[in-house]
Amino acid sequence: MRTFVIPVLLAISTICSSQNLVINPGFEEWDETGKPVGWTHAESYSKEATEIHSGIFSCLHSGTTSTKDLGQTIPVTPGKEYTLSLFYKTAQPTTGNGSRIWCYWKKDSVNNFTDTLTDALMRPTKYLKSDTWQEFSITVTAPSPATFFYLELRTNSNSKMYWDDISFSESVVTWDRELNQSKPVIYPVPADNQVNIEGITTPALVEIVDFHGDKL
Repeated sequence: MRTFVIPVLLAISTICSSQNLVINPGFEEWDETGKPVGWTHAESYSKEATEIHSGIFSCLHSGTTSTKDLGQTIPVTPGKEYTLSLFYKTAQPTTGNGSRIWCYWKKDSVNNFTDTLTDALMRPTKYLKSDTWQEFSITVTAPSPATFFYLELRTNSNSKMYWDDISFSESVVTWDRELNQSKPVIYPVPADNQVNIEGITTPALVEIVDFHGDKL
């Protein structure tokens, strides 16, 4: 008697796109003081209408004699995967080191903590520097006990950077409608000698493997 485990990998597609959790991601909104809406921590910034990646405005961020930051705190769920992407362009390519992200997981709205699996991605040593618009992206999984992600854009001294189209979104598993009109039903699981699969309405390849990963 053999017991089977039925994977349905063909029927599932991982889509790394969902609601953007960043407030004012394209710097389109500015308050009466000239500060970008939603960016609770903001230093040495200005509204830019000439150098933009999309929309009407971007943010010109200047590192003067010291490093300057732009940041906001975003709620997250432990165990969920998130993708951060942004577009940048260096305003003064010949001066300064450039810019980089400098992000943290937070236990609450105040206290951050280190995570060995993601810290190097969230606080990289390599600087961003380009005289044309470029995209930067990382994908990380929120560790326990993270309840917030602190997004920080950091521009170093004697550097100037344009930021635009910032995105931080949860990766969501959805059904690929091109392959399946409805979620397949498989029973019984585990199965002895025979399995039943219902709900596949288009041609599909189904592989059956045992507990050791051997294809049956």
